[in-house]
Amino acid sequence: MRFSPRTLALSSLGAALLCVGLWQSSTSYAQRAGAAPDPITRLPLPPQSNVGNGSLGGPVTGAPASAPVAKPAPKVVPVSVPLPVAPPKNAIRVGLSTQGSAIQIWTPGGATLRDLEQTTRSQSVPAGATLSFIGGPSFSQKIGAQTFRGPISVQIGGRISQGWSQVQVLPLGGEFARATTNSKSPRYGRPYRGSFEVFPQRLAEPNHRKGPLALVNVLGLEDYLKGVVPWEMDAIAPLEALKAQAICARTKTLDFKQTGRFKAGRFDVCDYDACQGYPGTENEKSATTRAVEATRGLALFQNGRPIDAVYSTNSGGITASASDVWRGGDVPYLQSVHDFPDNSPLGTLFRGGMNEDKWAQFVSQPFGSFARPDGLRSSNYEARKYRWSQFISAGEASNAFAVQGLSRVTSITVESRATSGRIRRIKVTGMDAKAIAQPAQAASRKNAASKRVEASIDIDSHQFLPIDFSSDSVTLKTVLLEGDGAIRSMFSKQLGSTTALPSSLFVVSTKTDASGQLLGWTFSGAGWGHGVGLCQRGAQNHAREGWDARQILSWYYRGVQILPVGN
Repeated sequence: MRFSPRTLALSSLGAALLCVGLWQSSTSYAQRAGAAPDPITRLPLPPQSNVGNGSLGGPVTGAPASAPVAKPAPKVVPVSVPLPVAPPKNAIRVGLSTQGSAIQIWTPGGATLRDLEQTTRSQSVPAGATLSFIGGPSFSQKIGAQTFRGPISVQIGGRISQGWSQVQVLPLGGEFARATTNSKSPRYGRPYRGSFEVFPQRLAEPNHRKGPLALVNVLGLEDYLKGVVPWEMDAIAPLEALKAQAICARTKTLDFKQTGRFKAGRFDVCDYDACQGYPGTENEKSATTRAVEATRGLALFQNGRPIDAVYSTNSGGITASASDVWRGGDVPYLQSVHDFPDNSPLGTLFRGGMNEDKWAQFVSQPFGSFARPDGLRSSNYEARKYRWSQFISAGEASNAFAVQGLSRVTSITVESRATSGRIRRIKVTGMDAKAIAQPAQAASRKNAASKRVEASIDIDSHQFLPIDFSSDSVTLKTVLLEGDGAIRSMFSKQLGSTTALPSSLFVVSTKTDASGQLLGWTFSGAGWGHGVGLCQRGAQNHAREGWDARQILSWYYRGVQILPVGN
């Protein structure tokens, strides 16, 4: 899941299930389904012996890894248990990203419009019509003896109807409707199953939910997952890994709906990485649809409730506990997992505990683990998700921290690291911009040309002019960053940008030129994403060695059950 991790809170996991859609507060899912407890908690751990060269360890030559040595798989109850089919009324509301332009929906088979707040209002839309929705001040429109009032205007062809409040779009015919919000023709927009709703924006977000109107796609849970799974995991992955991904995505969706994170916006889940990627039907593949259908209705539970089944692209060889990267305390089923055999080179490295020198060794070499992708060439995109390096110049760092009052960053040091290697707190030190500005202004007023210039920056070359740190006018300031999101976005100010750090499992080394002049810092790291829960690359490697979806999920989520969600 390529998402910006949200804060995990134990209090939210203990909250009562919402009484909508799939939830009923009187009994647990497992009780309603009448299912026996799943034996997932009794599964043995992956074997830790008979490991040779290739993807599980051994010498690294720089060439693509050889085929991994097969490992015996624990025996478990087959995944094909009787599954209840969720009724159509159990729907998921997906808040679609809007780019600020008018919302446009193309209805190749026609549609029916209804106002969910003014229930006597409806309108037919002819086949092939394009609907444009415009938000603004409230207008009135009289139709017969009734007057309707609302802030939404709907344009169909050359005709505009006003006074809509919350518009429901029910597409007709067999072809999917398409939607755009970027001024381009909706005929080439993303296709979606289900229906749409358009209403005034209540939960704006500067990068994904722009403009005065919100667009929500309403569809069944299983249909929604057919769009999510191929976005989150490549369809060429082994089927059992895709099944595990489908169960995770289903569980994660239930958790979003249960906790009501987006309730204020009138939807259950967003369509980008902060939740789960969802591009409608345009990315659906037969293999991922098969995985969704094979696991229909199955989700991960603990104590009768869906868990927060977070996942990430690549753990780097060791997953993180929830408390390693987010506030909110320990989560029993989200614990750090060593995704490598004990008798492998990584097992040897970790023996006796880790320190900064060992972590530097860990991130600098592509040790064999279940998270390591095939092929270790630096040009390999997947290999860069396992081990990565990123240089930040002194000028870039200073520009990034100017808003926090640093005119020049002089050092970046790790203050605290979790047992999984993720950095919990990092310290950035630099010159206090306010302390520098005052003497510089005074010197200017006195025309004291002989005084040195304070911390000048040549932005083009990202090099600093000399500075006398023995001067009384130099005042240093420290900025402390805590938490995975703040640390990974310390230079970009936003997760997901090109300058965001791929993970918080890294070491920092200072770079200077031959004269000792500060050039910047190199960040050498492991993994891609927050690293909590299922490792998507690890799941694929475990599946290639014979594990089924249940075994994979039992490895990354400890002490949980796989159960039908019930009726």
